[in-house]
Amino acid sequence: MSGRLRQFQREMRAFPRQFWLLTAGIFVYVGGAALAFPYEGIYLHRDLHVSMSWIGFVFGVVPLAVSPVQIWGGHLTDRFGRRRMIVLALGMGVVWFVGFAFVRQVWQVALLVAVESSFGWPLFQTAANAMIADLLEPQRRSEGFSITRVSMNVGVVFGPALAGFALAFGATFRQLFLAAAVGCLAAMVIAAVWFRETRPVVEPGAQVPTDAAGLSGYRRVFADRRFIIFCLVAVLPVFCIGQFGSIYSVFITGTLGVGFGTWGLLLAMNAFIVAAVQYPLIRRLKGRDPMVLLAVSSGLLALGMGLTAFAFATWPLIVLVAVISLGEILLSPVATTVVGEMAPEEVRGRYMGVWTVVWSGGASLGPAFGGLAMDRLGGRQAFVVIMVVGAAGAALFPLLRRRPGQRLPRTLGLGPAAD
Repeated sequence: MSGRLRQFQREMRAFPRQFWLLTAGIFVYVGGAALAFPYEGIYLHRDLHVSMSWIGFVFGVVPLAVSPVQIWGGHLTDRFGRRRMIVLALGMGVVWFVGFAFVRQVWQVALLVAVESSFGWPLFQTAANAMIADLLEPQRRSEGFSITRVSMNVGVVFGPALAGFALAFGATFRQLFLAAAVGCLAAMVIAAVWFRETRPVVEPGAQVPTDAAGLSGYRRVFADRRFIIFCLVAVLPVFCIGQFGSIYSVFITGTLGVGFGTWGLLLAMNAFIVAAVQYPLIRRLKGRDPMVLLAVSSGLLALGMGLTAFAFATWPLIVLVAVISLGEILLSPVATTVVGEMAPEEVRGRYMGVWTVVWSGGASLGPAFGGLAMDRLGGRQAFVVIMVVGAAGAALFPLLRRRPGQRLPRTLGLGPAAD
């Protein structure tokens, strides 16, 4: 056992110091935000009396409407650097939670969502993912992305659990939102003081890098047909997981009668499973076909979300949240690794920007559909449809398995194989 521990310590020390600073910043940011975000939809529906359709519109349609700005975030990340964009995004987190503490009208919430969706979490994802890809060699990226996901989920373990206890002792939603703003501010200080820039150095007067067809910038990204097809399929499982933070919480607390504190503990359990299993599982799966792994992920999300329609008590939800957690473990680090290995270094920020739009777009389509479907079809019927969407992803990912002449990576964490 001691030998394994020493080996693990050597492996962790092999990651650069900047990577661990970023991991710490992610923990502080997500842990602080997790005090509040599980309760946003509940707050709007219960305290401000906003309908589920409007909640779906605000958290779904509004982010889609500003998605062109998210694509622009990739350009900003390549031009001005990863560090500056991370600091800007964390500042927007402060604005988001302070604003949410005092909103009273739906249009005010929509405005906050538009600002945060343009320069908040999506921009942070773009810049942070680009920084991780800058810092790590291709063979270590899948492990690196999984470690940062562990950091996120450790934060989500502590945040909702602490919020649940705070609510049980009389804390208000407004107090939780303000506490989340303090967490974002602390992460912003960490980034501003200790992060260094990792963007590849561009010599003054150097020509804009192009591909073999002479394309540069986003024209180069959108001409990558395999990348675009991959993104279109990846929207399907992201659509499923996008239900988890807002529509799912309203369904189980409203329709199934689960208490607010219990929802916080379920979310903390989800995060604990991901935090505990994420790194060792991804490390063990290194060398496997990423499209097969993503198909499994989409199938697990379909089952976990869809079977919620038939839940009748808390204990089935515990099992289903565990299934959702396993699907989540595979989805983000594997898909982001695929994007990182497909992206040429000089336009890496733009590739990550498009991937951020895919992620946030799929996660936004989820609440937009889920809220409307719950009002029109009923909660249980809506989650059956979600199961069908996830199953479609499970069927389509194997069709993207790498063939001669394609740029999709053949195995996880080992880079594209030469043909």
